[in-house]
Amino acid sequence: METRQGLILKRYVLRPDSRLARLLRKKHLFRPFFIITLLLLLFLLLSQLILGAIGYFFPQARVVDWGTVELGQWVKVLAIREEHLLTAPFPAELHLLAEEGTRIRVGETLAELIRADLNPGLDQEQRLTLRALAGRLNQIEQETAQLEKDLAFLLSQKQSPPATQEQIKQLRTALSLLQDTRTHLLANLENNFPAWTEYYRLVVADRPGFFSTRLDGGEELDVFVASEMSGDPFTQSYRPTQNVPKKVQQGKAWGKIIADYAQTLICRLPAEANLEPPEEAILVVNGERFPLAFLATDYTNRHWFFTEKTLAPTLLEQRLFPGYLIFKRTTGLRVPAAALNYHEQAGWTVTTSIKGSRSKLGVEVIAQNDQWAIVEGLPIGTMVFYR
Repeated sequence: METRQGLILKRYVLRPDSRLARLLRKKHLFRPFFIITLLLLLFLLLSQLILGAIGYFFPQARVVDWGTVELGQWVKVLAIREEHLLTAPFPAELHLLAEEGTRIRVGETLAELIRADLNPGLDQEQRLTLRALAGRLNQIEQETAQLEKDLAFLLSQKQSPPATQEQIKQLRTALSLLQDTRTHLLANLENNFPAWTEYYRLVVADRPGFFSTRLDGGEELDVFVASEMSGDPFTQSYRPTQNVPKKVQQGKAWGKIIADYAQTLICRLPAEANLEPPEEAILVVNGERFPLAFLATDYTNRHWFFTEKTLAPTLLEQRLFPGYLIFKRTTGLRVPAAALNYHEQAGWTVTTSIKGSRSKLGVEVIAQNDQWAIVEGLPIGTMVFYR
């Protein structure tokens, strides 16, 4: 330690065996790496300058053609569907008979529920027999209900011609035969499987739609509930169940049937967006395009309500998801957006070639996005230049 003019100076000595000393002795090994890195950066900078100069002195050219410009906005989408929950009448083992996401018809079997504590020990053959008999019983009940509707309609007619009287007679005969078959079938079931209704239930679709076991907690949402919820439905967590339960509890939902005619999609726009609602739109999700029909908007104009009718698997698999909403499509003469130049006095212009010489022509811009613009004032086939 030294003292000079009132200052205290410390002298540090680098130990030969320290890590820094070893690195300094090997600094000549890193010199080629630094030189190569510096040359690479210089090469990248020079290549960008060359490309910029080429783009300036040799602009790109494109012919005016007929095309479509789409204007869109990224939105959050909340799907609201008519969904009928399937519940268990008693604690039971669940055996699925329909695949996930299958489009089903009325009367199609979905699953069977077997109560384990009251199960008399059915083997595979007995289960198949019980399933077939229960399915036939359900089919008879559906046919009976349809015949009763037809009979009630014919009886309600004020004037009954002879042909109608004959139809009424045939319907009553068919109903009588079905009732006899049902009685015989129930007796057969009770003889072979006593008290079978206490431990077995065949789940049959009572409406058409899509069968699913992926419950996310949003099945009971509707348009009015979503708009009047105290919490924000767009911030809720809708996580569908991934695994099918082997056992289900009494009264607890284990599956659902999604109505197959339409669903309502609520699109939330960003707060800064101030757009006019369209009559029709296109929603792009994962590269797929889905046409939408406009229903309504709320008082903030941030939530647009649409009807979607395809019910594609891409949409059914999610409750809340992002999407790109195309709300305006304009078709006409199309030029690259980079070819447009704006001047306060001349307005919008493009650079074109007339008889071998370049000149600027004024155009009217009808619609424009980041890539293309629909213009008027140019004939189709005109060459335009842009950088």
